[in-house]
Amino acid sequence: MYMPFITFIYKVGKNYKTYYGKYCFDYISDDHEGLDNEVKYILIKGLNEYRKKNNIQKLKTKIIIGILSFSSNNIIPTYSTDNEIKCFDFYCNYDNKIYINGKLI
Repeated sequence: MYMPFITFIYKVGKNYKTYYGKYCFDYISDDHEGLDNEVKYILIKGLNEYRKKNNIQKLKTKIIIGILSFSSNNIIPTYSTDNEIKCFDFYCNYDNKIYINGKLI
């Protein structure tokens, strides 16, 4: 059995920094126009959860998402090691555990 994932970049508001993310899920539509929408919900949810735990107010700014890759292929590895997870600014695994900067929130 294989599990799809999306790797993406995102920017928050007028901040010039580009962040990197990976979203793993048991099912994702292969409609490219909808991939950023698939990511946006979980990204905002995770970022706001992180901000709440760190006593930072919720995001009120626009998030721009760019899809880098989408895999639903049973040949491509769909898991990440702990070291790979640390490389992403945002990572959501198949159990809906969210990591920000490599740390579980």
